Amino acid sequence: MPRLTKSRTFWWIVLAGTLFFIAVTVGLAIILWLQLSVAERDFIRDFSAAHSIYIFGATVILITGVGFAVDWVYWMYILPMHRIAEETSIIYGVNPAHRIKLIGSGDVMRLADAVNLSADRFEELHRSVEERIAEARARIEEEKSILSVVLAELPEGVLICSPEGRIILYNERARQLLESSGEAPAARHKAQTGEFIGLGRSIFSAIDKPLIAYALDEITAKLSRAGQDLASSFVIAGRSGRLLQIAVVLILSPLREMSGFALILTDATEQMEGFRRAESLLQSYIIGVRRALASIRSVVELIIEFPGLEPSKSQEFHRIIHREALAAGAATDRVEAEYAASTRPPGPLARMRARDFLDAVRRKAGDRLGLKLEMEPTEDPLWLRVDNYSMALALVFILERIGTELGHSVVRCRLEAKDRFVGMDFIWSGAPLRLETLRRWELQPVSVAGEGLRSTLKDILARHRAELWSQAGENPSEGCVRILLEATEPAPPVYPRRQTVLATARPVYYDFDLFGQAGQAPELDDRPLAELAYTVFDTETTGLDIREGDEMVALGAVRIVNGRLLESESFEQLVKPECILRHDSIRIHGIQPEMLEGQPDVRQALQAFERFAEGTILVAHNAAFDMRLLRLQEKRTGVRFGNPVLDTMLLSAVLHPAQRKHDIESIAERLGITITGRHTALGDAIATGEVFIKLIPLLAEMGIRTLKQAREASQKTYYARLKY
Repeated sequence: MPRLTKSRTFWWIVLAGTLFFIAVTVGLAIILWLQLSVAERDFIRDFSAAHSIYIFGATVILITGVGFAVDWVYWMYILPMHRIAEETSIIYGVNPAHRIKLIGSGDVMRLADAVNLSADRFEELHRSVEERIAEARARIEEEKSILSVVLAELPEGVLICSPEGRIILYNERARQLLESSGEAPAARHKAQTGEFIGLGRSIFSAIDKPLIAYALDEITAKLSRAGQDLASSFVIAGRSGRLLQIAVVLILSPLREMSGFALILTDATEQMEGFRRAESLLQSYIIGVRRALASIRSVVELIIEFPGLEPSKSQEFHRIIHREALAAGAATDRVEAEYAASTRPPGPLARMRARDFLDAVRRKAGDRLGLKLEMEPTEDPLWLRVDNYSMALALVFILERIGTELGHSVVRCRLEAKDRFVGMDFIWSGAPLRLETLRRWELQPVSVAGEGLRSTLKDILARHRAELWSQAGENPSEGCVRILLEATEPAPPVYPRRQTVLATARPVYYDFDLFGQAGQAPELDDRPLAELAYTVFDTETTGLDIREGDEMVALGAVRIVNGRLLESESFEQLVKPECILRHDSIRIHGIQPEMLEGQPDVRQALQAFERFAEGTILVAHNAAFDMRLLRLQEKRTGVRFGNPVLDTMLLSAVLHPAQRKHDIESIAERLGITITGRHTALGDAIATGEVFIKLIPLLAEMGIRTLKQAREASQKTYYARLKY
């Protein structure tokens, strides 16, 4: 970091004082010279010529002494006074716990001590006020939390929008339905999904405006007729082919004027598919049964009409009746089986590895029953969809019955993939289990060693759409109970939060013109900073020399709306680069090459980020580096970011020019911010966002209130003029 330059005002004062001193000295010298006699002038000329070296040395010493005196005055009085002013604004503006620490003259130090003493009293008063505010806020938050819990647990998606269509409230289910249309990608990996849902965003980016407009017009017409059912609904196709049923409800003010509208979203895909399947099964069943009944009816009518049929003919008719009755029964069985296979039972079924599930069963059987469950090796990892608690207890219940009624203390378990199911075989040495014994177990409530459920074994199996039967093992001397459970796809990989290993050496400056950025919107320039929506972002790279080919490996971002940092509306994406990931950069951000396998490329990641940041101001720390990285990818990806840009490093330099350090850690320390998750893209973005929120009121105190004023002030800083 270069040494802090002296203030422009100080230099003007020094220059003016120097010129005044020279002018007065020269004027007095001229007046004195004119009053001297010729002999005196000759004496002075001879004396100066003889002793010029001494006169020159004395002059240099005098000027040097004056320079040192001026510099001492600056560093001991003037600069400390600037820092006292800046840090006092921090104390009374955003961080009451901050204290002034500086080196200066005795008078300046006494002034700093007095300010710190006042800050102690101010912090105590501030803490008292904050405690009272916190108590009042806690009461409000308690009421809000009830609503939040209710909204979060609803199976339906809920959004509340302003009359213009801006989202002002939503729950997680709404975001899942509209962003992924029912798919289940990793929480924040949205590089290949749909539109982003968030506070302040337009709902019309996810749902066509004419659909909502038509529903609102229909509700308005009902309202004009004094109707009571102020709702309308429609169905849309999601981005992955899923059907969403959307109910629109008008929100009225006390004057019965529209103050907003609510959308209630339901995934109607399974309901519609279930209806179509049921209709198809019913039609197939009706056709099959009608055909069989028609044949039986014809034969019965012939038997009634001709009672004296020959025995051979009578036997043929009886065979026809028997065959058609079997066909009707087969059609009934087929419909029953297809219906069971095509409907999903209700209940909290979770995805988990079959081996892990059985390990839990094995431990519980050993602890509760003293029964040893031996696992046979399996080659492929199999995944189940189960209610972990109830099904595990059901399997332990079966093992308990095998142990107590059959007298076996050791049971083998074998896993096997069977089409859409996973087969679990419990095998023991001895005779197979009788079918009526198994059916008796199914009717018993599931209970093991005092731990039980009200549900019977049959109820639990039905909820899981599972099948249970008894058979002989591969060895005739062995018995086996087989259970078929629904198989599912493996859960997507979730990488743990990376830990910081080494401080970063990212260049502080980069050759990129932030202030010549395309897309500066005049309509945004005059809006207050506190009212704008921001996307705060950060990148991690394969190295620090992006002009020589280093590429992005991670991109993280978080939104700021109405002065609030919305961590729930964040973007975090690993990116697979085309170049080698350098060891030095791995030590900084902790991203290993294997973590990037299967991740989107830079084009997919930037396309998703462009949608996430649409309509917002981009904010970054040392933004020139990150924006240069994005600019170098424009030709390759076709993605161009024209958003206005603000840099927290430049804004800090605007606010505190007397401070030596403007890295993110130093700024956070001054403003009383604790940084977590450093050197991850999302962690750095969150830290930068917290810093930016603290800078906004300090900028307002300086008279910098609009986006245009912030950009112009940033452009005048020392750092904005540097090129790396």
